[in-house]
Amino acid sequence: MDQALPGSIAPSEFRRGWRIVAGGAIGAAFSISALPFYTLGIFLKPIAAATGWSREAIQWGFAVQMLVMVGISWLWGAAVDRFGARPVALLSMLGFAAALAALPLFAASISGWYLGWALVALLGAGTAQMTWTRGISGWFDRSRGAALGLALFGTGITAVLAPPIMTAIIANRGWPMGYHLLGAAVVVIALPVVGLWFRDAPISNRAALPGADRASVLRDRRFWTMLLVFSAVTFGVAGLIPNLVPLLTDRGLDAATAARYASLAGLSVMAGRIVAGFLLDRFWAPLVALLFLAIPAAACFLLAGTTLPSGPLIGVAAVCVGLAGGAEFDLIAYMAGRYFGMKNYGFIYGMLMAGVLGATGFAPAVFGHIHGLYGSYDPALLAAGATFLIAPLLLLTLGRYQR
Repeated sequence: MDQALPGSIAPSEFRRGWRIVAGGAIGAAFSISALPFYTLGIFLKPIAAATGWSREAIQWGFAVQMLVMVGISWLWGAAVDRFGARPVALLSMLGFAAALAALPLFAASISGWYLGWALVALLGAGTAQMTWTRGISGWFDRSRGAALGLALFGTGITAVLAPPIMTAIIANRGWPMGYHLLGAAVVVIALPVVGLWFRDAPISNRAALPGADRASVLRDRRFWTMLLVFSAVTFGVAGLIPNLVPLLTDRGLDAATAARYASLAGLSVMAGRIVAGFLLDRFWAPLVALLFLAIPAAACFLLAGTTLPSGPLIGVAAVCVGLAGGAEFDLIAYMAGRYFGMKNYGFIYGMLMAGVLGATGFAPAVFGHIHGLYGSYDPALLAAGATFLIAPLLLLTLGRYQR
C-alpha cells in the first residue's frame, strides 16, 4: 500500500546502533513489563497453597501494580523526555530489583501483599517499554520497526526461560526464593549490560525534536482510537497468558507440561516481536496490527469447552496468544512515533501505556474471578475471542503517518 514508508533495513543504522538494541533487549527482558507478568502464573498455585489466599486475591496484587503504573507511567515518560532514557532506566532498575526481592516480606497479610506490589510499580515503572523504545527510536528511522522488534525480543526471552526456571526453583526452594532471585538477576545480569551499552542518541536540543505537542495529541481522535484498541486487546492477552498454566492444570495436565506450553507461548512472543518489527518497516502499521491482534481469537475458541483439545492444538493456541503479545508493544511504540513524532514520545507512549497497563492489571484477576464464579474460564475466553475479532478493525481508520 502507498501508506507504507519506503524503506528497507539500513545497515548503517545497525552498525552504529546494535549495542543500543542489545542493551535495550536485555533491559526489556529484566523489566517490570516482563518478569512479574510472565512468572505470575508459575507463582499462583504455590502462593495459594502457602497462604490460603484465593487465586483472585493473589492476582489482585498484580492488578495493584498495574493500577499504580497507570497513575505514574506518564510521569516516568515525561522524565524520559526531559532527562533521557538511560539515566531513567538505570535508576529504576535498582529500585525494581530491590522491590521485587523484598516482595515475599510483604506477604504476611493480603494488604501487605498489595502494598508490596505498589512498591514494585513505584520504583520499577521506569524500566517499562517506553524507556527502551524511546532510546532506540532516537537511533533508528528507516529500520525503526526492525530495531524495536529486536530490542523487545528480550521480553520473549523472559517468556520462554522464566516459566521452567521458576518452576524448578519454586519446587526446590519455595516461592519466596523465586522472587529473591528475580530481584538479584536484575542487578547481576541486566544492570551491567544496560550501563555499558544502552545510550541515548546525541541530541543538542530535545525541545526542538519534531512532533505534536501534548495538548494536540490529547485532542486527536487517532490517539484515543489507539488507546481503546490496544487496551481492549491487551485485556484479552493479559488474561490468557498468566492463566494459561492454571487453565491447563485444571483440566488434567501436570505442571511441568503446562509450563512447557507457556514457554511455547513465550517462543511465539519472540517471533511476534521480530516478524512484526520487520513488517512495520514495509507495510502500513494498522494492517500489520490487524494481522497480529486478531489471531488470538483462535486460541480462545480452541481452549474453551469442557475438555482440552489435542496437544498440537494446545500448541497452536499458545502460539496464537504469544504472537499477539509479542507484536503489541512493537505496534504501540512504532505507531506512537510515526503518527505523533518524537518530541513528546515518552509522554504519549506513557499515556497509551496507562490504558494498556490498566487492562493488564485487571485482566488476570477478572479471569480468576470468572473462574471462581463459574468454575471455568470459558465465559472469559469467549468474550476475549469476540474482542480480538472486532477491536483491531478500528485501527484501519487512522490514515496516513505524520510526515
